[in-house]
Amino acid sequence: MTAAVASLVVVTIALRCLWLWQPERQLLLHQGHFRGALERRDWARVEAMMDPAYADRWGYTRGTGVREAREWLGQFFALTITAQPAGDQLTADGGTVSERWSIDGTGAGATEEIKEAVNAVHEPFVFQWKHGSWKPWDWTLVKVDNAELNLSDPAQFSN
Repeated sequence: MTAAVASLVVVTIALRCLWLWQPERQLLLHQGHFRGALERRDWARVEAMMDPAYADRWGYTRGTGVREAREWLGQFFALTITAQPAGDQLTADGGTVSERWSIDGTGAGATEEIKEAVNAVHEPFVFQWKHGSWKPWDWTLVKVDNAELNLSDPAQFSN
């Protein structure tokens, strides 16, 4: 009986891993974890999830993007990011997730202006993820895009 129970446990764990490690599920899990790290303002986690070669339309790299996000989102005492899925797609080397974001929270400084700027965007944000190796959990964010969001004047969010 003990061998049968042990075999059942091993099969259950293996099936759970196969289910959890499906590429689309991993893509969406990483997207959710990234959003959660931003909400908690866990900058070490945010940076670890971004690819070293991260680059976007606004000219941000991994380092400058984290630094600016820390400055802007660090003004919030409490922050909630609500995502409305607009689609996801797997690609040969990763995938993209499109979500409409709205943010809410309390804080100081330019929090109201930041909320207004993000919440006024109607187009979804497009997050491009790269699957880096054979490991199912090895995903990094390589680009964020939203043609409607204007970040050309970051001073608009400063105190």
